[in-house]
Amino acid sequence: MNDHAPGRDPGLPARDPRDPGGARSGDGGPGGRGPMRDLLASALVGIEARRRVDPSHVGRVRVTSATGGGPLVVHDDGVGFTPQEVRWLSAAPATAEHGQVREGLRRYETSLLTAFGVADVVELVTRSALVPMAPTMRWVGLSDGTVLVTLADEPLERPGTQIRLHPRRATRTWCTPETVLEQVLDIIDQLPVAVEVDGVLVSGGTTLWERPAAQQAEWCRQRLGVDPLAVLPLRTTVSGVRAVAAVLPVETGPDHHEGHRRYVGGMLAEEGPSALVPDWLTFCTVLVDDRRDALTDPAHDDAAVAERVGRAVLAQLILLGAADLALYRQVIDLHGSALARHALEHRDLLDLVRSTVPLPTTLGPRTLDELAGLGEVLYTDDPAVLAAVTAAATRDGLAVVDATRPHLATLLDGLAAARVTGPAVVRVRPTVADVHGAAS
Repeated sequence: MNDHAPGRDPGLPARDPRDPGGARSGDGGPGGRGPMRDLLASALVGIEARRRVDPSHVGRVRVTSATGGGPLVVHDDGVGFTPQEVRWLSAAPATAEHGQVREGLRRYETSLLTAFGVADVVELVTRSALVPMAPTMRWVGLSDGTVLVTLADEPLERPGTQIRLHPRRATRTWCTPETVLEQVLDIIDQLPVAVEVDGVLVSGGTTLWERPAAQQAEWCRQRLGVDPLAVLPLRTTVSGVRAVAAVLPVETGPDHHEGHRRYVGGMLAEEGPSALVPDWLTFCTVLVDDRRDALTDPAHDDAAVAERVGRAVLAQLILLGAADLALYRQVIDLHGSALARHALEHRDLLDLVRSTVPLPTTLGPRTLDELAGLGEVLYTDDPAVLAAVTAAATRDGLAVVDATRPHLATLLDGLAAARVTGPAVVRVRPTVADVHGAAS
């Protein structure tokens, strides 16, 4: 039975078979995770939709790698599609019919479109859980935009959806057992839903955010290649958002924003610089999980989430100082400059820097709060002036801050503008007479 005659589908733009990324390449070229991420995301949407009508449904996703010339298959036991909904899949996105498609259908459309980044032929086989004795439908799309919708020759035994990718020769390495396992593990190893790869269960256990700190640190070592100084649990107070921050074991520069991970319901959504992490947090890798229902809950304000993440990190650093002073001092010794670099931008951060981050002075390391009791504090960012004044200042017990690192001079210059209680700071003028006069 042919429900939809073969033809060019305006909703599926033609692709150059030589372009493995297609219109939505992103990280979906050979070896990229884009197509796999979208396939798994659509499977999860299908399972969530079924849970709404059957709360007892557990849900499972089965991924089968492409071997022996066969397709890569992603099979979920979610809600499936009715024959009419399968026909809507092959309608142009701008048509009025799409307004009637129940929620979640667009996610499958996205996964089908992305699949053409690695395949010339993509199949969707589905059976609805909402219609008794529903038929199994088969949707076949070609990379040139041709689409065919028919009854499936082999019906599914149970409701759900199966997507089959027939990879082109240039992208077959993307579908091998080893590559598929690596991709799936990276994307869903924090997923509370059971996912199998070639018959092996790879998710569904306790998620990273629910584990004790020692296990979180071990996960960072194994999955991120980072041996963190500390792992900080972050309570953001934003509905559905949880996070942990791994304090990096090496000093970082002002532009370091790599390594962050954003998960949605335990599934990896993005890596690298993140709008959910404040710009000043350059010394941590932050792992954020957004547990909102993407289909029904409103989106969060990313800036508001980033602010809460920042506050949570500061709160955890304070708690760390109270619980493990030696470890806290390691963190401050290594990352005090990163904190001081942005102290004027955030009052809470400035308070932490004033009380706990030591600045280099002619009297040895001193915090701003410690310097506040010494009266007027001199500083210089000129190495020659510092060299000239050090001996006399040390002899006379005068604190001169070594502000030769640019962020320290900026911090001290800005203290008056920040309108906080602290030491009166004066820049030493670069003349020998002034230096000797200040030190006398």
